[in-house]
Formats: sequence, structure tokens, C-alpha cells
Amino acid sequence: MVDASLVAMWVIPESYTDKALTLVNQWARGDTRLIAPCLILTEVTNAFYKRVVRGEIDVATAIAALHIVMEFGIEIREEPGLHSRSIKLAHQLKRPTTYDCHYLALAEIYHCALWTGDERFYNSVNKIYPQVNWIGHYPLSPSSRSAD
Repeated sequence: MVDASLVAMWVIPESYTDKALTLVNQWARGDTRLIAPCLILTEVTNAFYKRVVRGEIDVATAIAALHIVMEFGIEIREEPGLHSRSIKLAHQLKRPTTYDCHYLALAEIYHCALWTGDERFYNSVNKIYPQVNWIGHYPLSPSSRSAD
């Protein structure tokens, strides 16, 4: 399971891009399925557009980056109860929005690890939800490395 913050690192350089690419390459060699909720492409698109607005990249680069993300073969999932569970998680964790909690809810449904590039989200949930991994802590033990 991957979130938008991690996926964006695969194509637009950030602090932990090297680790994010190493991890996704490891998953590719191991034939690991990558899953995410339906909002991932919306979030990645928005992240790239924010970089356009800040003048970090141009529109053509943002669109090219989005096409590259879509080629990674992330399986988009829309599961019954996902949105309701994300509201409950956001409330429980006192999160200001439900976006990140959609990923956590999907990880619960699939009983899998969630990898994120969002350190603040990780810090706010990992004590209660140890299946959430932050790319800054990669590499982890072999049992923690699968995406689903």
C-alpha cells in the first residue's frame, strides 16, 4: 500500500526520493502489488500542480510526471466502507482531514503495510497503527518491506 506523498517522490525529486526509488524497485523485483485508494491520482495531480504554482516545475513536466506515475501499475481500490472508516479514523486520530486516513483504512481492509512520504502523518499515527511506515526510516526489517 502506497500513498500519494510516496508516489510523488518516484518522479519529482524530494529529500527521500533515493529511498523511495530503492523501495519501489525492490517491490518490482519481488512482484509486489501496489494498491491505493481512488483518491491517489487526484492527490498526486494536486501535488504536482502545487509545484507548478510555486514555479518549481512547468505544466508539461507536471503532466509528464503524472503519466509516469500512472505507468507504475498502482491498483486503484474503492472498497465498501472505505469512506466511513476514514472518517472514524480521522476523528479518532484528531486529523484535520480524511485524505490520509483513506490510505490507512484501505491498509486495514487489506491487512497490509502502508508506506508514506508524509512524516507528520506517520508521527501522528504510528504508535497506534504500527503498519504505517515512513520512507525516512527505510530500510526496515525484511518483514516490513511489502507494500500489500
